[in-house]
Amino acid sequence: MILRCVAVDDEPFALEIIRDFVARVPFLRMESACLDPLEAMSVIHRTHPDLLFLDVQMPEISGIRIAEAMNKPPFIIFTTAYAQYAVEGFNLNALDYLLKPFSFELFLKAVTKAQEIIKLQQHQTSPQTEREFIVVKSGYQNLKIYVSDIQYIEAMDNYVRIFTEDKTHTTLMCLKNIVDILPSKQFVRIHKSFIVCIPKITSYTRELVSIGKKQLPVGRAYSSAFLEAMKLPG
Repeated sequence: MILRCVAVDDEPFALEIIRDFVARVPFLRMESACLDPLEAMSVIHRTHPDLLFLDVQMPEISGIRIAEAMNKPPFIIFTTAYAQYAVEGFNLNALDYLLKPFSFELFLKAVTKAQEIIKLQQHQTSPQTEREFIVVKSGYQNLKIYVSDIQYIEAMDNYVRIFTEDKTHTTLMCLKNIVDILPSKQFVRIHKSFIVCIPKITSYTRELVSIGKKQLPVGRAYSSAFLEAMKLPG
């Protein structure tokens, strides 16, 4: 993950140090470095950086006021020569506070902490997608089976056996009914007694399907539909 950065400092030498430090950290990329704090507000609004290095004491407007003026500020690391501003900076939920002149080691420690916090926040706010599954009866239980685990399904009178890589599940169900609950682009019926998972197929002919070491027959009545299904992306 690359963190896009903007630095704001009215001292050219201080700004150059931050530029140099950013260039030495692989997960940082400098989007803009601003000497003018008023111009910086426009740059921040336009670029939406992940991380803002913000000097506190500047002419016209302080870094504290810039941070207060933003509705949705990026993560901020304050930089200043005056330790008394630290408390006010942390009251604005700054990630860190670097007291000038700071070393590269302290800079790296601060940005590494920023990277960890940003990663954690992105993980917490990103939607966690549930793997696709089916639910079948097994004895007195409702059994949840992930679709991606299924290799093939075999009919046995009024029962079907669902084969995964490490287990076999038996349920009172006919093959036709289980076809209806499976994703059609991933599964195909190859025989009156077999349904196979297309992505699990390792090789096939018009008469035979191999899933690992297991070989299953292709019924004549299902051959054309099976070959057509194999043209679909798995």
